[in-house]
Amino acid sequence: MIMKKISLIYLLGFLMGSVACGQVINKSKLDTLLKRAKQNNSEAVIIYKDNKLVSEKYFGIGQANMKIESMSCTKSIVGLAVACLLTDNLIDSLDIPVSNYYPEWRQGQKQFITIRHLVNMTSGLQNNPNASIEIYPSPDFVQLALAAELSSKPGEIWAYNNKSLNLMAGVIKSITGKRMDIYIGERLFRPLGITDFSWSLDSLGNPHVMSGCQIKPMDFAKVGLLLLNKGKFNNEVVIAEKHIAQVTTPCKQYNGYGMLWWIDYEKTISIIDDEIINELINAKLTKDFIEKAIKMKGVYNSNEEYYAKILNVFGDNPWGYINETIGPGLRLRKKEFSGNVTYRADGYLGNYIIVDPKSKIVAVRMISHQSFENENDNYVDFGKQVLNLTE
Repeated sequence: MIMKKISLIYLLGFLMGSVACGQVINKSKLDTLLKRAKQNNSEAVIIYKDNKLVSEKYFGIGQANMKIESMSCTKSIVGLAVACLLTDNLIDSLDIPVSNYYPEWRQGQKQFITIRHLVNMTSGLQNNPNASIEIYPSPDFVQLALAAELSSKPGEIWAYNNKSLNLMAGVIKSITGKRMDIYIGERLFRPLGITDFSWSLDSLGNPHVMSGCQIKPMDFAKVGLLLLNKGKFNNEVVIAEKHIAQVTTPCKQYNGYGMLWWIDYEKTISIIDDEIINELINAKLTKDFIEKAIKMKGVYNSNEEYYAKILNVFGDNPWGYINETIGPGLRLRKKEFSGNVTYRADGYLGNYIIVDPKSKIVAVRMISHQSFENENDNYVDFGKQVLNLTE
């Protein structure tokens, strides 16, 4: 009898300990997030925990059966498609020269540009950060990228580049014999049960790579679940685990970016010091920009703190001005990273997939042009709120 009591006490203690140690969604924090999402004109918010649906909410014009443009999150979908190519041995590495598919690049520095450079944003190709200036007016996104000059040596620096990435449409077609969106639909989406999607094309029929995938929010969440589960969906292998690992491995030029997925850290410290200011001065940037950069000098212990200072110094909607002023190889801050690592697909207007392997959370937020009203609708702290749900 005494032994039974001891065993019962031990079992109860074990169960209580398991509940205490296990992470659960805090209902109050979830309610706060959803309220904020509605205020910021979100159309859809979906949250999974431990592969179980926790919340599926639609606001405004958002509906479960309505496709929404995923903006630059399209890039992250393409990153997974490249992992499919590796899984199926259609390419043996990311270090294949792009000139294998475009013979006109078999000369000069462009012969050294590889698939890795395209998907890590390190090609060195000239790029205007405002896609509406060069890319959208072009009838042929692929040819525009092929004709671009180099602004730095391939593999030398990391610089977010819409133009160069559009080459992947032609690369994937050359490798698979299928138009990129068709290949993605068959090889990546079909195993996830995604059948209803659309893709923007340029005038010559090239699918956009920098953006352009219109997808239902619940299907969008499946992309994050695939990453969380290391390439498996419903216990079936869609992408080999070792190639999913490549998607989330930081490129050597910038540890905040993998293979078309952003890599976030629990703590990001931003530093703007004399070294940064001197780099900007030596680059002969405008007097106005230099004066604003000097006002930014200091140490910021979070991205939120840094972004708040940006808005204070540069004013509303500062990102276009900053991106157009700072060219390849320049930076406005140094970054130091530490703590838990999470992954993010990030698109214009505030479209996100957040994947946290530690708490096993996948969260999606979607919004379209029709709902977006002002800068607040970008919902830049959505990811932070998601990661705080279990605390």
